[in-house]
Amino acid sequence: MHYDLIGDIHGHADELRQLLAKLDYTEQHGVYRHPSRQVIFVGDFVDRGPKIRETLQLVRAMVDGGAARAVMGNHEYNAICFHEKHPRGGHLRPHMPRNILQHLRTLEEFNGRELFQEWHDYVQWFKTLPLFLDLGELRVVHACWDPRHIELLSSVLVNGCLTDAVLLRATDRATPEYHAIEETLKGKEITLPPGLSFRDKDQNERTKMRIRWWCNPQSCTYADYYLERIPALDPHPVDSASLPDAYHYAEETPVFFGHYWLRGTPQILRPHAVCLDYSVARGGELVAYRWSGEKELRAENLVTA
Repeated sequence: MHYDLIGDIHGHADELRQLLAKLDYTEQHGVYRHPSRQVIFVGDFVDRGPKIRETLQLVRAMVDGGAARAVMGNHEYNAICFHEKHPRGGHLRPHMPRNILQHLRTLEEFNGRELFQEWHDYVQWFKTLPLFLDLGELRVVHACWDPRHIELLSSVLVNGCLTDAVLLRATDRATPEYHAIEETLKGKEITLPPGLSFRDKDQNERTKMRIRWWCNPQSCTYADYYLERIPALDPHPVDSASLPDAYHYAEETPVFFGHYWLRGTPQILRPHAVCLDYSVARGGELVAYRWSGEKELRAENLVTA
């Protein structure tokens, strides 16, 4: 099977339709299909965008109809936790202002009793999405492929999917399940040196920095290794000996992921690693990679809408 891997959509259904048409998928009885290929979505369907409900309708129809596969994004995971009750009261994801604000656009689209029931059904559907796919010749994950986490999650998930027991354990920061799911769906972070911080895309001040886990820190400057710029550190080589975890992806099996709100011209990050999130929800492009079995990824196979 050959695959078309599509990055974070965040409610941008119009761009999704354009991209599917560009990839030669046609709508048949409400499902976009290709005669010989299948889509794999890397997650993050909800929040932020103008047509969240329509996006979910399109994606779920393709997945349920066998025209696509999908992995869970951190926004789907957050949605599950936002709605699931905690046995000790409240919800698995606390309803504090910041969490409500992140989820607000989705809640607005499903306002009303009938639509809320539809949203509840989508939340249950999210639970059927695996946290990663290892298809032998390629791998798909929303934010980070770390074989240590994949091994742990493979031992506790059911067909790669969450169970209620794992979901509850993952809300406890002291558990290995929390750490594995956090990095698999949200990426790796390291604490910045004292006195340094940056503001993220939502203008929240951060003292922890996401890192490019697909790069070897021993051959990087901080500008290469960090996902955001820190002028005081940018030109300096990474002090890899001081890193709490210097893991980087060095395998030859291609890995596809999203999550990182990249900007500029879509590109292959490493011969065997590509991020497909180019900030469609911030005026960027929706990106796909047309994979036909190659072991080394090629820039000419990137398709945008």
